[in-house]
Amino acid sequence: MGLIKKKIHVELRTVIDDDGEKELSIIKQNGEYVTKGKLEVVTFTDKSDVGEVNNFITIQAKKVNIKRTGNISMNQQFIEGKKTECLYRHPYGSFHLEINTLSITHEKLRNNKDGRVIIEYDMKINGEQSRYHHLTLTYGGEWK
Repeated sequence: MGLIKKKIHVELRTVIDDDGEKELSIIKQNGEYVTKGKLEVVTFTDKSDVGEVNNFITIQAKKVNIKRTGNISMNQQFIEGKKTECLYRHPYGSFHLEINTLSITHEKLRNNKDGRVIIEYDMKINGEQSRYHHLTLTYGGEWK
């Protein structure tokens, strides 16, 4: 299997449940997709309220890595059934994140079907109370 590269549309949807209070975040952008064998990489630039943030998402079975650079920087690892840590930096300061990945569901991008990753995890920010997160990354189709 060779290298496949194409332009795609990306939707990153995160629901945070803080003791019943739900917070929804949706990012929709054009991006690029590269795959080789079992590895998939999705990249896109998000123009947020703090400026441009480059997103580099590596997807493998039971393991997802989200690296952000620019005005926000972090390297967040999700490994099913494991706890990981990272430092989240943005213009207003830095936070220590503890991530406990509960589950990762992955459907690889196909010619006629979008790719999808669903990650359920608990996260503590600076050792505070843990909050449940449900992240859905959908990627495929054409640039919009």
